[in-house]
Amino acid sequence: MKLFNKILSLILALILVVSLCACNNKISSFNIENGEKALLKVGYVLQLKTNLSKDKETSVSWQASNGNITIDEGGFVKAVTEGNTTVIAAFENFTDTIIIYVVNDSDYELLYPEFAEDDRNEQTENGSSSELTQRPHSEQPEIVYPDDDRDDEPYSSTSSGYYNGGGSNSSVTYPSNPNGVDEVARAKFYNGSDPADSYEEAIARSKVGKISGCETVPNQAPTIASNRPKLNGAYIKNSNPYFLDKNTYVVVNSSGYEVFRVYRGGGYITLEEVAAYLMAFGDVPANYSSNKNTKPTSSIWKENLRVNNTEFSGSTSRYPYEPELPRISGCGGDLQYYEIDIGTTGTDCDPKRNARIYNNGNSITRGAARIVYSRYDKNGNNVIEMEEKYVFYTYNHYNDFREYLNYYNGWGEMFGNITGGGVLSSKTNYNPTPYIKSVLSPIKSQFSAAA
Repeated sequence: MKLFNKILSLILALILVVSLCACNNKISSFNIENGEKALLKVGYVLQLKTNLSKDKETSVSWQASNGNITIDEGGFVKAVTEGNTTVIAAFENFTDTIIIYVVNDSDYELLYPEFAEDDRNEQTENGSSSELTQRPHSEQPEIVYPDDDRDDEPYSSTSSGYYNGGGSNSSVTYPSNPNGVDEVARAKFYNGSDPADSYEEAIARSKVGKISGCETVPNQAPTIASNRPKLNGAYIKNSNPYFLDKNTYVVVNSSGYEVFRVYRGGGYITLEEVAAYLMAFGDVPANYSSNKNTKPTSSIWKENLRVNNTEFSGSTSRYPYEPELPRISGCGGDLQYYEIDIGTTGTDCDPKRNARIYNNGNSITRGAARIVYSRYDKNGNNVIEMEEKYVFYTYNHYNDFREYLNYYNGWGEMFGNITGGGVLSSKTNYNPTPYIKSVLSPIKSQFSAAA
């Protein structure tokens, strides 16, 4: 018996050691050690490194936001063409970014260690691919990066430059700039329907009532992706939000390829862009007014004005034809949902509402299409965790819903009253089917043009 107890004690001690090793093996932080930005001349190579140990560093995935550079699995960046590129490093649930500025100007002095491309190839051919000899260079002066003449601080409130933000009295202004960037950014919005291509441009557009995304008014029914990945029989909701910075959100398709971007403070009207904006920033685009009585003629947004950003209780006791949304406060849950209008070209799915244009530039016909999203937790804090973020679309006035799965054209199956065979908005003849649960799982971004 004593021998058995000794053996048992030894086994427990070994388990404890292994457990402690496993715990100590976890990381609490992850960052690119090269800093927040780096400057490279065309044709040169820079190796990016992280704070991980060498054995873990091999598991880091590297992705570039465009083709101005190439980057391999070892973190080697080659400067290809002039321009700015954001590189994202990902390890487990951690990410970090660095901006690479590529120049073709012999007057620029390089602050960071660099390698000539031919040097790297020669050393690789000799079998030494893990360590490269740095090209010697003298002490460098402080670098002025191509965009450092702009103020990086948050835009401040002024008496001139208000736009209709959601949830708060938002206002923006461009910082003063002796080199004329203000004037260029302020005027840089297109006459056509090309989307904004930067946060600065999105803000400039909002100040004059121009939207930052597609100008095509959406139809009622959403377009559904032909490939909606599943896990254990449930549709995947992308748990991997991709922010290039705090103001720029990249929307990918179900294969991980970039489709478009939305910018904080921009104006958007399409279902896909508004849903992505809500998922990214937890509030409405700039062209929304919480006041349902706002007139297009009194708004700088004109026909692109959208109204309504109000609490949605989701109480199934008051509205028994509505399906119960996950964790919704109206059914005793811990999440406060809000609803917003999503203007469409008609409301023909509800015979009580005529099929009319939502906003004709003079007046608004609100119709039956809404987005309902989780906004606050039980303590009144903004929802920021992916486990709490829900965005749903209904185009028959809350009778049925589809969940936004956080990728382009990613919508779950319809559930609710008409799906279950009930009568539209009836409080006596209803049969709402329950919420069809999705599963949070990452979609790995490829960060290239969409196929």
